Amino acid sequence: MSELRFEHVSLQYGSLRAVDDVSLTVPSGQVVGLVGESGSGKSSLAATAVGLVPPTSGQVLVDGADIQRMRPRERGLQMVFQDPYSSLDPRMSIGESIAEAMPRGTGKRAEVARLLELVNLDPSRAGSLPARLSGGQRQRVALARALAGRPKVIIADEITSALDVSVQGAVLNLVRDLQRQLGLSMLFISHNLAVVRYVSDRIAVMKDGKLVEEGTAEQVLESPQHSYTRELLAAAPSRHTSLWEDAS
Repeated sequence: MSELRFEHVSLQYGSLRAVDDVSLTVPSGQVVGLVGESGSGKSSLAATAVGLVPPTSGQVLVDGADIQRMRPRERGLQMVFQDPYSSLDPRMSIGESIAEAMPRGTGKRAEVARLLELVNLDPSRAGSLPARLSGGQRQRVALARALAGRPKVIIADEITSALDVSVQGAVLNLVRDLQRQLGLSMLFISHNLAVVRYVSDRIAVMKDGKLVEEGTAEQVLESPQHSYTRELLAAAPSRHTSLWEDAS
């Protein structure tokens, strides 16, 4: 478990300011849900965390250490993307993809089997290619691959948005169970507040590159302070929650 912290992070693409002076903390062992509409800057903020793009200004810290001064494997950050098919090499078996992310010296065959079981997939599927799996199964593989790197923090970027509602439920239940079982620190990004409130200890709201509200899930959901948060709440279909709770 580790703390991820953004300190006054800004990200500029030419004349576009995608992230504007954002300070946000993902406490050790907690899930922070980051919510906002498309173009709000949430995925751009995530990109600075995993080193895909350096911030124009500000710092991203893991346990107080600036990630820009660390090698990628030293950062302890793993990202799970929206489209699991594009994040997996179609020519590699899922077992090979998971093993590729493991540290050197790991007993890879046994560890692949353990990780597949952890995400509720039969280890006998290790030899399967991604094309032979459903979208939900591929997203489980992407989660297993992220865990293979033994991360301190996981960033999940819109990982259920491409899935059917019933499949979303199974994946969200898995994410919640894994987080509790492993004590993971996680930044969970979504445009859907119904998804975010299901898994999050804290919720942060972004709009036009700025952080407009942040607090415990209870505070943000029951007493939203910003009009944009109230708009997101009004648009969030609460019926999804019961569907997810029944999913397996």
